[in-house]
Formats: sequence, structure tokens, C-alpha cells
Amino acid sequence: MTTSTETFSTPNYVLLNGKTRISPTVLPMRSGRACKALYGFSDKAPYETFRASSETPLTPFPLVKVYLRTLIETGPDDLHLVILDATGPDDATLHAATTESILESHLNQATAVNAEYVLTFDSQANGYRVQEI
Repeated sequence: MTTSTETFSTPNYVLLNGKTRISPTVLPMRSGRACKALYGFSDKAPYETFRASSETPLTPFPLVKVYLRTLIETGPDDLHLVILDATGPDDATLHAATTESILESHLNQATAVNAEYVLTFDSQANGYRVQEI
């Protein structure tokens, strides 16, 4: 575990494939706790970078407080993460914050959020492993 904290701009957008928010495959945590994540983007430049490296046609959509609350309420035992400004769907390492932190950032109109988790791609398991920072 590392003690350094990285700060990212607060995500304001997600990308949709049709009507579905895109997300990476996240492996269950070692504790057995389920983890779900979605890609979040702070502005147009980061999501355009991601879109350019994806073969799937993706559409930006605002990341809204109601949706964040719904995620928290529908799976209170699961860890819900928002990936912070990923550059593409094949990134080896991703930074993320909890949905609760992103919601709080939106409610407080904060421009930045701390990364709380690192997701590292495991090619053997074909998914991301989650580690708390």
C-alpha cells in the first residue's frame, strides 16, 4: 500500500454504448466483495482521447447525481467505483474513486477528487484487480 495520493478532476461525464454506460471488467476483491466500476470523464478532451482509442462508437452523457445515488442504494454491499479519466479501454492501470466520493464532490461543487483505488489489468484473469491506495 502506498501513502501518496493522486488528485484528478471531478468526473462529469460517462460514455454510452447505445444506452449502456461502459465499464471495465473488474474481478471480485480478495475479500470476496463484489466491485463494479464505470468510466468517468472530467471534460471533453479526456473522453475524446478514450473514444479515439476505442473501436466501439461511444456517446458522452452527463454523470448525474441521481444516477450516482441510485448506484449506491442498489448495491450497498458492493464497492462502486468511478474510473478517473482513463485514456482508453486497454489501459494497464486505472485510478478510481468511490461513487460516494464522486457524489460528494458534485454536491460540494468540488473541481477535484482524490484517487482512492488503483485497478491493474490481470491478463490471465482478463480483468482488473482492485487495490486500495
